[in-house]
Amino acid sequence: MTAAPVLTLKDRIAITLATAFGIGRAPKAPGTFGSLPGLAVAAGIHNVSTTMMGAGTVGYHATIVATLVMVTCVAYWSIDRMEKTLGVHDDQSIVIDEVAGQAIAAAWLPVGWLPYLVAFALFRLFDITKPGPIGKVDRDVPGTWGTLGDDLIAGIVAAGLAVIFFYGVWS
Repeated sequence: MTAAPVLTLKDRIAITLATAFGIGRAPKAPGTFGSLPGLAVAAGIHNVSTTMMGAGTVGYHATIVATLVMVTCVAYWSIDRMEKTLGVHDDQSIVIDEVAGQAIAAAWLPVGWLPYLVAFALFRLFDITKPGPIGKVDRDVPGTWGTLGDDLIAGIVAAGLAVIFFYGVWS
């Protein structure tokens, strides 16, 4: 029997973030529950970008992209540290990748129940079924990028379809 690793403060912070403050430890559907905070992150990003830059401007899009890059960096750091500290890879309790992917899927949409329901459903569909390059990244990319990458791509695909729907078809 091996002893549990001694966790530093940075390790504990990383694990807390990687599990989305414990949401990833939900006994059923941790990925689905872990996606929900991504909607709150997206709403914050959208509202700040709209307020600071005005919807649809270059600054608006740049602010969204820059903020999503920062979210991705935090996700990468916390996943990498948790996986190395605990010796796990893509553990189901790691859900910050779902938070980041879901934030990508919804960040360009107007804040509301219908746009967010569509973004949530599309993201979960692509994250669960892992079609094409999403599945390839999940299967073939090692380490932290393998854990995070499939969710980022699922978020990008879901965002593209949701934006087309709401700004093309729906409007």
